[in-house]
Amino acid sequence: MASGENIMKATKVADIQLSTTYPIISAYEFEFLKEEGVVRERLDGCTLYMIVQRPLTYFDNVEIRGRWIYFQIVDGINPPLGCRVDSVAAGICSEDEAVDIEVQFFSKCPGMEQPYRDVGAIKVFKEDGSFVVWWSPQKILYEMFIRQFPLEIADEGDPSAFLDFRVHYIGKAFSQKVWKRLTGHTKMQRILTLQGPVGSSPEAKAPFEISLVLLTVAGLTEGVEIGGNDFTIPPGVSPIYHEIDLDDEAALDRFMNVQFVDLGDKALTTEVEAMLINDFRPSENEIQFDRYPDIEGGMRSKGYSFTTLTIEKLPGRLYSDHHEMVAILETQ
Repeated sequence: MASGENIMKATKVADIQLSTTYPIISAYEFEFLKEEGVVRERLDGCTLYMIVQRPLTYFDNVEIRGRWIYFQIVDGINPPLGCRVDSVAAGICSEDEAVDIEVQFFSKCPGMEQPYRDVGAIKVFKEDGSFVVWWSPQKILYEMFIRQFPLEIADEGDPSAFLDFRVHYIGKAFSQKVWKRLTGHTKMQRILTLQGPVGSSPEAKAPFEISLVLLTVAGLTEGVEIGGNDFTIPPGVSPIYHEIDLDDEAALDRFMNVQFVDLGDKALTTEVEAMLINDFRPSENEIQFDRYPDIEGGMRSKGYSFTTLTIEKLPGRLYSDHHEMVAILETQ
């Protein structure tokens, strides 16, 4: 059979892998952390973000007992979560060292003796004053779930109860760094102004409750189907057909093994933003992408018939009135 006589229809679908870039942080924390070079380095690949909210979560009854740091994680809704950290097992200090802690309070009239109450953040130092680590409740839970930090939880405790966030807004930061995109961000300021606190703590304020989920496109996987049967494409989605000459081995190999887009292509970020907005329909997103997946500059414009999304290392349940995304605490 001559070349060109064995033409078949073929389609491609894609799965985009999305991963958290940094622990979920409050708008208040972000204002300080975005100035730190090490934080900017970790956020460098972040192209998507969510503005979310949950009741004010804080440390209570913080106390050092030798090598152990004891505290509770509290939100005024769930039962307090009793926790402790063995500073030696956590690599914070050696057997013959002690640690000092500095606490940052939500309360305007903090107590100055242990156990410390209404604590927003804990900073740990060695005896010589050198900085070791800082934790907010969300950061230490992220480190435990995602990085296997040895945080010990009381037997009856449920850390996942402190990981539910309502989604207010979803945006992208492709053309500029995310810390620049969120500096003076109109929607962020609007949400901080209009969204009152949802927690019961007297210290609850919007900048402490409104938080950021920072996301990076971490991978892309393709699926190829030859023959025009469209098994990989859901009903209602129009296939994008490519003609493949099965006798042209080089062309067939390219179609099977060379992706249509590179990992850093803007189409991936555009696709994920539209997909998430269409699913969650956040109240502050004016454009809801009602015709998704038929959007400008997305994956269909690159030749993919359909795109799915895999979220990796999501330390929280994200929800709105229209959609829910459950916590994913390990890489799939």
